[in-house]
Amino acid sequence: MILKHFKQILLPVDVRIHRNALENISKAVSRYDLKNVVIVTGILTNKIAGIDVEKLLTGSGKCMTNKFIVKTASREAAKKIEQEIRGDFGDYDAVVGVGGGKILDVAKVVAYHSNSLLINVPTNAAHDGIASPLASFKEKGMPISIKAASPISIIADLDIIRKSPVRLLRSGYGDLVSNLVEVKDWVLGVQKIDEDYDEIVASISTMPAMLLLRSAEDLDFRDFDYLKLLVRGLILGGLAITMYGTSRPVSGSAHKFSHALDYLRYGKGTHGEQVGIGTIIMEYLHQHYYGKGDWELIKYSLEKILAPTTAREIGVTKEQMIEALMHAKNIRPSRYTILEDQNPSRKDFEICLEKTGITK
Repeated sequence: MILKHFKQILLPVDVRIHRNALENISKAVSRYDLKNVVIVTGILTNKIAGIDVEKLLTGSGKCMTNKFIVKTASREAAKKIEQEIRGDFGDYDAVVGVGGGKILDVAKVVAYHSNSLLINVPTNAAHDGIASPLASFKEKGMPISIKAASPISIIADLDIIRKSPVRLLRSGYGDLVSNLVEVKDWVLGVQKIDEDYDEIVASISTMPAMLLLRSAEDLDFRDFDYLKLLVRGLILGGLAITMYGTSRPVSGSAHKFSHALDYLRYGKGTHGEQVGIGTIIMEYLHQHYYGKGDWELIKYSLEKILAPTTAREIGVTKEQMIEALMHAKNIRPSRYTILEDQNPSRKDFEICLEKTGITK
């Protein structure tokens, strides 16, 4: 009866983050004795890694594959693949997702609905979706998040990821560094509304970001050592979601701000770019109200890697920034953050944006 007090979680048992890691894909398939595999990839990512994955899997002669090229990542795309598989391919053992976050989200949904094993091969490191059990899509211009499969294996080839657009790597850092302020929000929830808390999960979420932040002066994600730290940190962020059961360890006020920009359809920033700027704002507020934080160091680290730190850089005006920050207070109000705790006014946000230099 003791077991009923514990929760079961699905964590990957084979994670490889190094150069030439792709060569291990056939080992992962052999480990689980997989015979029929579905590859889900995109038009570009098929050329980057999908073709090589297919060759490596079929080269042994022990595994049959069927490949699906996703043109537009969506729930409909996942549903279409599921229908085609049932009609033409029959039973299969696993789904191999090869691509960026959007493609991997489709693969995660296909694996989830078919109750299949999932192997993820990321081609960039733009956010923490590599390992998370959630998939994010935009429907009618609005972001949605749904349950999806957790990967049993992650093959993160640093040679491939390093060649991805540097903007995506900067975005990944923005998403990772936000964990520092998101966990501060979580602690507020513990203190003010008696939320549950897991110190280990919180540490898994924040420690990779802290490690990179301490090296702010030297950050360069074209350097394989720093790139590995980034990829590992994003994977750990996804695992924190899996372990806790919700996105609470990695999503708070900075993400609410990013979602507000999406809902209002303001700007041209990536998720990580928006969250990075949101982190500067929310860290400033934590420092202002509670004396905890260092928004200047976070801003410096983002500047060091040439990530956006101003509204103008993501195509947002000062008025739109303020409107998004005010709207952020209406997004998922049950998730307690500094926005709920202090309820900053328009004037508070104006001062914050001016002092942080986000609006000049």
